Amino acid sequence: MSKTITLPSELKAALSAIATERRYPLVREILARGKADELVLEDKHEAQVIVDVARVQMLEAGLRYPYWNEDSARYNKAHDEAFQEVQMGFFEKVAMYVGQEFEVVTRI
Repeated sequence: MSKTITLPSELKAALSAIATERRYPLVREILARGKADELVLEDKHEAQVIVDVARVQMLEAGLRYPYWNEDSARYNKAHDEAFQEVQMGFFEKVAMYVGQEFEVVTRI
């Protein structure tokens, strides 16, 4: 039984852009369903796949912006802002919307 989750269209568009760029066929298939502000998931596996896209983005952000932590001797404000944009602006939103309907792993 599928579930339809309402999420901001810009979030779905961002997921779609990542899936297209990285050639994630299942993610592209999932995101092709529903309206621009809907995420139609068939099961827990598909929910986890969508969250995994966000988890990969977080891992990449940690590699791309390693000086984001204020406790680091090499702290860089630009790294912090870019990292937080991925964490707060993308990862946490995806995890929140999907996690309200499915039990998914969000730990990085």
